[in-house]
Amino acid sequence: MQVAPPSLEALINPQSRANTGIADLRAQLLRDTGKTVGFRGGMVSRSMELLRALEGRAPALEAMFQFSPLVSRSGALPPVITTAQEVAAFAQDQIRTANQVYKIEREERFVSVPPTWRDYLLIGLPNKPWVELPDLQARPQDGKEQALWKASVEQGWGEGRAQADAILAANFNRLVRDFNGMVLYSTLLQQGMISPTRVAESQQTVTGDHKRMVLGDRLRRMTGKAGFETDARKWRPTLRSSPTSAAPAAARPIAPAAPTAPAAAPGAASGSR
Repeated sequence: MQVAPPSLEALINPQSRANTGIADLRAQLLRDTGKTVGFRGGMVSRSMELLRALEGRAPALEAMFQFSPLVSRSGALPPVITTAQEVAAFAQDQIRTANQVYKIEREERFVSVPPTWRDYLLIGLPNKPWVELPDLQARPQDGKEQALWKASVEQGWGEGRAQADAILAANFNRLVRDFNGMVLYSTLLQQGMISPTRVAESQQTVTGDHKRMVLGDRLRRMTGKAGFETDARKWRPTLRSSPTSAAPAAARPIAPAAPTAPAAAPGAASGSR
């Protein structure tokens, strides 16, 4: 059964017990709790919108970010190479410039299953469409507390939605960087500008002891990781262009526009849904 994400109105007007009076400590509790509840609710609400948008663009994302062909026969995912152009470093008595700089951002590693865009874009986004409300005693008890609670929830709601957008943007930048960086490694490898990952494999028919026996025991381990070849005489020029540009705009997961926060229902009773 699908559960709808929480609405701003439901968080502003939670079920509570009637009471009167508000103190500084009580006010601070309501501000902190309301802002936290609103932040979580806004983040969940926006995340549900983003997840639906991503699933709608799943075919385009799967076609653009195919990691399977990049995995070596030994099961190693290639390193991520980043590059920068027209780099300059300044000091008081000198300046150093470079036409282009390559850097191994992340080393190669063994993987059992090639990653997909979901392994990048869904990180940090809540996938459960509900928010736990505080105990009744921590909810607004009268009109004054309700007004304070409402302002705190609305503030947290906006910040939570903005945080979900920031998480997706950071995830997408990391996805583009890693994919392009792995493709760039393949290009540099063909040009002899970087050494390949060396993998040693050993296999034994039977291993184990009196309590455990393994048949066809195969071990793969990296004996040498990729490293740049700084001797330009060993490079092999090719006609293939370097695919260092970012993913085309057509592959970017366009998120739905953030709607404005709904206003409280007119005539709603304080301290009730």
